[in-house]
Amino acid sequence: MSFTPSIDEAASYLSSAPSLSKVSNTVKLELYGLFKYLKVAPKPQGSRPHIFDMTGRAKWDAWKAASDAYENNNQAAAQRYRAIAQELGWKPDSTPSSAPGKGSEDGDGGGGGDGRAQNDSAGSRSSGGGGGMGTSVSLLVNPDPDLGEAQTLHGLAIAGDAKKLMAFLLVNPAVDINARDEFDYTALHLACDRGNLPVAQALLSKGGDPLLKDPDDYTAAELAQVAGHQEIYDLLNK
Repeated sequence: MSFTPSIDEAASYLSSAPSLSKVSNTVKLELYGLFKYLKVAPKPQGSRPHIFDMTGRAKWDAWKAASDAYENNNQAAAQRYRAIAQELGWKPDSTPSSAPGKGSEDGDGGGGGDGRAQNDSAGSRSSGGGGGMGTSVSLLVNPDPDLGEAQTLHGLAIAGDAKKLMAFLLVNPAVDINARDEFDYTALHLACDRGNLPVAQALLSKGGDPLLKDPDDYTAAELAQVAGHQEIYDLLNK
């Protein structure tokens, strides 16, 4: 792709713009998605990050949203990026044109230019990392369960041990197989998002409801499909 210098200049300005401290995550994510679409790749590569990598997932979604909204219309995407930058105080030609180019470490917030949004957030879950537009997206992230949590229905679904899950259900026959955790996910949602096929099969055999939707309005099958777990998707669509 080729771009006018003002995209790099806008990104350079945004990397240290004081006005960003008052910008919502929604705007930051839009800038992130636009920058990735324009400077890295037309669409995110690889699977959508799993549920508990909320920062990575939000970035991936923002990138995909930009891809869907501006498909084959780079000029409109660039205009939108520049317009937001101007709203935040950037004045065209007011910054040097030595801003980083496509895929550089400073230019895309640590994504490394490989086009994978989930790598942007690796190792920076608490801060959200940079965004390719000089912003840091801060979102709540729930870490993987510890050993204690792994003894719960949802913890076992994440851990991916179908035998332990079945043993747990045998000892706790009254447990609600479709119970939701504090983030409003069922155990089946978690298993499908993580790609834990044996666990998904076990949950279904015990009455797990594949039609229930998660907080993002995805069913278990849709979570599996978006995350690239075709076997689970096929299982749920038999």
